This record gives sequence, C-alpha cells and structure tokens, in this order.
Amino acid sequence: MLNMNAAVHQNLTVECVYFVHGSKQMKKRKLAAGALALAVSVTACGCGEQVYEMTKEEEAVIVHYAAHAVSKFNKKQPEGIEDVTALKAMMEQEAREKQKEKEKKQQEKEEKKKAAEDKKKDNSSGSSETPDQAEPQKKYVSLSRALGLGSIKAVYRGYDTAAAYQASQSYMIRANSGNELLVLHVNLRNDTDETVKCDILSKMPSFRLTINGELSVSADTTILLNDLGTYQGSIKAGKKAGTVLIFQVKKGSVKKSDSMELEVITDGNSSRVQLTG
Repeated sequence: MLNMNAAVHQNLTVECVYFVHGSKQMKKRKLAAGALALAVSVTACGCGEQVYEMTKEEEAVIVHYAAHAVSKFNKKQPEGIEDVTALKAMMEQEAREKQKEKEKKQQEKEEKKKAAEDKKKDNSSGSSETPDQAEPQKKYVSLSRALGLGSIKAVYRGYDTAAAYQASQSYMIRANSGNELLVLHVNLRNDTDETVKCDILSKMPSFRLTINGELSVSADTTILLNDLGTYQGSIKAGKKAGTVLIFQVKKGSVKKSDSMELEVITDGNSSRVQLTG
C-alpha cells in the first residue's frame, strides 16, 4: 500500500509540473487524470494498513519544500510571494539604520556625561581658589626706593592732625573750612661717611594717601622748605633732615589709623609704600 501511495504522489508531482508548463488542452486532461488518481489513492487508503499521520513539523517541512519547488518554475513569482533577495536586503538595511541610531544615542549620552563632568570640574576648581589667588597681593616698596634716593634713607616717623602747620615764624599753612591738616613726618637720613646732595624737587613726585583702606587724599603742594616733595639740600654724613607731607581731610574723619598707604608717582611710575611707625 505504501508503494502504491508513493507512485500516486510521484504521478501527482509530475502532473503538477506539467500543469504549469503545458498547453491549456493538456492541462485539462492531466488535471482530470490527477483527480482520478487522487480518488483512487483515497479509496485505497480505506483498506489495509493505516495511513501514516505526520506531525506538524513534518507537514511544515513538506509544505516549505513544495512551495520552493513550485516557485522555482513560476516565472511570475515576484508578483506573488515577495522576492527573497529584496526582502533580505531591506531587512539588512533596517538593521543597519537601527544600529546607527543606537550608536548616535550612545554618543550623545557620552557627550552629555563628559560636559557635566567638565562643568563640575570647573566649578570645583573655581571654588577652591583662595582669596590670594582671586586677588593678587599688593607689592610694597620702601619710601627711599619709591623716591629713588640712592644712599639717602627716607624714614617715616608718624603723623599728627591740626588746624594749622607752622614751619617758621614767617610762614603758616591753615586748613580749609571744615577740614583739618594731616601732617606726615619723614626724616631723610644720610648713613654714609660723606655729605650727600639730595634733590627730590627735580623728580617732581606726587603723593596720595589712603587711610584704613577707605579715605584717600592727595598731598598739598606747598612752598615749605621742608616739604618732602620739593626738598633740595645737602645732608652731612651721619645727619638727617626733617621733612613733611601736608594733606587736608575732613575734621574728625581720622580718629584712629589702623593702616596707612602712600602712593608715590615719579616719571609716570607708581609705587606703593606701607607706612608704619
């Protein structure tokens, strides 16, 4: 019985192939013969051995093979089932696009992470700056160097306030209304073994005093012989000459001096002198 079924199925296969490629008339005849053979096969199966029942997996294999065999000889295959090559290419293209999109998102994520780390690093480095780093310290020099006195030393001796300053019986300086005079005392000292000529007038210096970091005033220009800014004279070995700088400030504005800073400008160069003593 199995041999007979095999013969019938072989005949069906041949007839189907011929059905695809034969003429219309032959197609009808072969179709009738195939139907008859199928009927005989079904009738024959009713007796003798039981028909072999295939599993779903086996049926799927046979269906797949039959579809492949038919499509092999079907010239109009592209109009029916989609062309396998084109479908495969389309699937590969979609896979590439998905991969590119995934890589792009990953790159954007890494860039955002790096930007956040850089920002955090900048903030941490900025917050770790000390006051000294944020604002450079002021550089101070001696009064002698600021005036370019060479071997003569200029020594600050202190200050006092008054309504007037009288250097001699013939000349007195009075404060303007509402002001008082702040007088800085500076000694010019010659520590060498010989007389030294001192000419500060030729340098034409200017002075500005800052008190406690707030009050800032410029020195008055006077005709006092002992005015530091206009001093000219010779100082003997081991001797000193007393000079002054006169400033006008509002009355009562300088009651206590915690710090005094003198700015000296000569030949366009500015120097800062911290006054102590």
